[in-house]
Amino acid sequence: MKRLVFLIVFALCPLALQAQYWSDYLLENGFDSRDYFLRPHRIVSVNLKNIDEGLLGILPDPLSELSFQPASLSSISGTRLYIDLKGSAENPKAFKQRLYPIYLYDNALFAPPYWGQPAERKLEPLISAIYLGDIAAKYLPGFKYAVSYELIHHQGTFYEYVPFWYYGGYDAFGTRAEASQNFPELEPNIKQDGLDEKTETAHLLDAYLSLKLAKFLSAGAKFGRVQTDVSGDYVRLNNYNDQYNNSYRSSYLNAKSTGASIRQNEFSGGVLLSLANREIGVFAGRLEGDHKQSASDQDSSFYQYGEITQTDYFGLWRYSHASQSHWRHDGATEYAGVHGNLPMKNDIAFRFRFEYQKSTVDLANGDAVVDTSYNHYRFRNYPDNVLYNSISSSRFTDGRIGDGDENITRRSGAIGLVVPMYKNSECTIGVFAESEESKTLMYEDAQVRRASHQHTETPWSPIGSQIGIEDKTLRLDKRSTTQRLALPIAMSFYLGRGFTAHVGAIKKYVKVESDEVIDIWYRTDSTVVIQPGGITAKNPPQRIDRYIAVPARRSESATNFRAGLTFQPVWRVRVDVGMGATPTELDTWQFAVLLSL
Repeated sequence: MKRLVFLIVFALCPLALQAQYWSDYLLENGFDSRDYFLRPHRIVSVNLKNIDEGLLGILPDPLSELSFQPASLSSISGTRLYIDLKGSAENPKAFKQRLYPIYLYDNALFAPPYWGQPAERKLEPLISAIYLGDIAAKYLPGFKYAVSYELIHHQGTFYEYVPFWYYGGYDAFGTRAEASQNFPELEPNIKQDGLDEKTETAHLLDAYLSLKLAKFLSAGAKFGRVQTDVSGDYVRLNNYNDQYNNSYRSSYLNAKSTGASIRQNEFSGGVLLSLANREIGVFAGRLEGDHKQSASDQDSSFYQYGEITQTDYFGLWRYSHASQSHWRHDGATEYAGVHGNLPMKNDIAFRFRFEYQKSTVDLANGDAVVDTSYNHYRFRNYPDNVLYNSISSSRFTDGRIGDGDENITRRSGAIGLVVPMYKNSECTIGVFAESEESKTLMYEDAQVRRASHQHTETPWSPIGSQIGIEDKTLRLDKRSTTQRLALPIAMSFYLGRGFTAHVGAIKKYVKVESDEVIDIWYRTDSTVVIQPGGITAKNPPQRIDRYIAVPARRSESATNFRAGLTFQPVWRVRVDVGMGATPTELDTWQFAVLLSL
């Protein structure tokens, strides 16, 4: 009987299991972008990355400086090979804004401990390599070339069971709810079948050329290529058949796939002027590329209770969902900057780097969604001893296409002092600030059709049809700003016998503000009810509904500590080791070797 009641509920709500679509929201918000898209590629060494990339151009590091100033390559003598083996940074993290059901309990909130979701990751390169060579050191001194390569790769599951709160209910004052305190910290037994995999691979390649035009003047050029491919598939099939109790059958299929690609080219150049230990350089470049993404979803269910030939109880329910979505971001970034190294008293060096970036991105997307359901059930109503036979069906479609643009402006600057201490030891103190402003204006035209039909009469559902049509345009106007401030201190201590210790501390502050308005212009929003007694139509006039999102205001601050060690047994070989604040976490360690060939 419980199964029959369950079936009747779905029959009364034929669209109850309709898959989520973007009704009053925009498809564009489903785009999963990579943070390095249309951003200049900067490959940095372990000693710099372990402190903070904001010190690029401030902390003395010739190998890292050539990534933004290719002219500096001419001042690096000899042939060198640098290989950097990064640590792991692939652990998935919970979303800041959760889209999960929240439950109230004893003046507390808690969420399910594990909830299947697409994993959100910030992948670090597994390997970085730089090779520097002379084209013809004998005949063209100062004419040098270099190539660098980074590999990002991860293979895992399409859905990750990401723990957040872990049954950790907290009240309004941050106190953990009593009901959750005794929940054991055990790994759950996750049972699943079918295909569940996702692969992401990115190749980041740069090539450099530099020429020393004069004793005090160098020029250089850089070409970069980024190529990323992402693919994922998820399939689950449940098939249940119980012939013992009134012939119950159920089938369920859920299949998803996703794909993404990035193709990006970068061209840049720079000039470096060196006079009496003073260096002033300028650089500029342009990136062009596109970021494509696609997703498909197929969901079908079949439920049957009893046999259609039986006289009293029978239930049949079929549901099908299919959707296909695609996104494309196509744009360019232009950037320019200036940097320098100026000597001061007591051999102290004042170093600076300022950069401006402007990105324009064309946005385009589209999707098609189709949902259908069919219900047929029969039961005998004992109060009046009448046998009811109910047949109903429904259909939902959503087709949309959108276009828009996004404009991003970034300003960054860093200044610092490099203070020599004793032999081969120094202290670097810096300040890094960055501001990013983003403006997005997006339009999506959508045609939505809904239809439900009751083919037979029951006491609660008369024969009839209901048809709804929406023809609308959605407009997204979004503004966001991100401000970042970092105060790093780095020290290098020469310990003797080829050992140098590196320690650092950095204070970080991040502030994010975002405002969003969605306007929906309903050109048509009609509903038609068709019954044996006639046709009723509802055609309201055109209107605009406005949704104003609650402004997002978030700020975070943190203090981090870093440590590292350099060992150079001979002048041709140098080994670098970097570690975080917790040395016991070996996955966060980074290793590098520099060979002078």
